Amino acid sequence: MANATLMTQKVQEIHLINKLEKSGQVQLDSSFSLNVSFMADGTRCVGKLQQTLRDKEFAGGKFTMTVVLVGIFSCTGATTDEVKRQIHGEVYDQLFPYMQSECASLSAASGIPGLMLRKVPINPDNITVNKGGPGGDRNPDGGPKLTLL
Repeated sequence: MANATLMTQKVQEIHLINKLEKSGQVQLDSSFSLNVSFMADGTRCVGKLQQTLRDKEFAGGKFTMTVVLVGIFSCTGATTDEVKRQIHGEVYDQLFPYMQSECASLSAASGIPGLMLRKVPINPDNITVNKGGPGGDRNPDGGPKLTLL
């Protein structure tokens, strides 16, 4: 059985625009992306979760918030594509509470209290495992470069 254990996490980037002129309810679109890079031996991985929220009502983008959260994980058994897909879901499950907390705090500080992200179930069948390629941040042995914090 493979698993991933969160060792450390940090907010890597925050972008916030709040040009809303009055208080009240705001309809937001929410999207996220998650990339997971594994060491060649499958013992560690880095997960990068990006969450973006935008207002639906205003064409000029009066409210936009993007948060990028990075986590470093120790892994066991992450050597096959099937296991990597499973660990991808575990990485999301472990990073999501930190992302939810960060987005709620930022939105409250910007005058939009009560924001709660909805966790999206991840289907391992929809995860693509890439083998790296040109321009990737990889070591000569093919694994990702990991800087432990």
